[in-house]
Amino acid sequence: MADLPDVPTLLDAAVNALGGSRREGQTTMADAVAEAVDRREHLVVQAGTGTGKSLAYLVPAVRHAMAKETTVVISTATIALQNQLIDRDLPRLAAALAPLLPREPTFAVLKGRRNYLCRNRLQTADEEAEDAELFDPRQLSSLGRQVARLHEWADETVTGDRDELVPGVSDLAWRQVSVGGNECVGARVCAFGQECFAEFAREATQGVDVVVTNHAMLAIDMTQGHHILPEHDTIMIDEAHELVDRATSVATENLTERAVSTAAKRAGRLVEPGISERLAECADGLGLMLADAPDGRLDQIDDGLAGAVAAVRDAAAACVNAVGPSSGEFDPDTASDRRLALAALGEVHDAAVSVLESYAPPLRDRTEVVWLTRGPSRPPSLHVAPLGVGGLLREKLFGDRTVVLTSATLTLGGSFTSLARQWG
Repeated sequence: MADLPDVPTLLDAAVNALGGSRREGQTTMADAVAEAVDRREHLVVQAGTGTGKSLAYLVPAVRHAMAKETTVVISTATIALQNQLIDRDLPRLAAALAPLLPREPTFAVLKGRRNYLCRNRLQTADEEAEDAELFDPRQLSSLGRQVARLHEWADETVTGDRDELVPGVSDLAWRQVSVGGNECVGARVCAFGQECFAEFAREATQGVDVVVTNHAMLAIDMTQGHHILPEHDTIMIDEAHELVDRATSVATENLTERAVSTAAKRAGRLVEPGISERLAECADGLGLMLADAPDGRLDQIDDGLAGAVAAVRDAAAACVNAVGPSSGEFDPDTASDRRLALAALGEVHDAAVSVLESYAPPLRDRTEVVWLTRGPSRPPSLHVAPLGVGGLLREKLFGDRTVVLTSATLTLGGSFTSLARQWG
């Protein structure tokens, strides 16, 4: 390691600069984190309120990053903690440690692409209010005003980060001006690729000491074929009691009548009417079957619902084939429509496949569970998810890096065993 002050010295400097006082629990935790990182061992730390756990893992994280010229990833469950780290804790810590280190520590935040305004999508927001027929005129008028406001904000914002838009807009309005990772046409093809907010955010994470992200992004990074996060050998997971739920949520697939209708509508711009109309009819059939299905876990699936799901699977596959190979997205005129259609079609097709395949093994041997939810103002939704994500975490998270997990509540009956088993 480079010749840097040790963790106790850096922690004392940070605590003094921030006007705090030494806490025994904080010192103990910082020493344990530093030792785990040094030995390349995993560590679980329960640190109650008042411990000052953020500094206890941030100081060793910064020291390791600078000594090894690498990046350390910090993952949180909530936006509130993520913002606290980026807006308050890390700036103050960097300023406090700068006099003791060769340079001031650097940091950045990385969120999912959906959190950033998409200039390409903004161009079509006026033309396409998704699911417009599902809303009354007053809602659509409000949507129009919100999208107009987003147009104005696009000319002012430096980051395009939704969290910086105050007051905010509805999820429906934001969907008109943002895209998920699977909907993005790619900076190389996009007419706005050189001024893409999401790409700027990713570029800002390259070469910094600390990158702050969230558990959902961490799970996406683990499950995708390519990595979103910069190369790293150490992760600090705060609010670790939420890790399993967030990873499960990322692995959960959903199937609704609206999702199928939206996919059919997007495909309809690109394929022969008969092909997309077949999928639209399947959406109606699925809606009828879901309306009659019971809420809760579905250990068995009746023939009617199974048939409706299979019909969606086959019709979506036909639309994908008709839309054509992804190489077509390099035609700038159709790239955006094609990518949006393929993403929507892929999601409903894959969810339908997962639902049907989950019932193949006998009940006791199944690794996935299917359930149905609905609400007073929310139509029925079919969900399928793995019964556990321990195997995924064991292989993709704990396999080749050091992981420190911390939270105020991690033990059950004084033992970490229960969560450790869920983590794999």
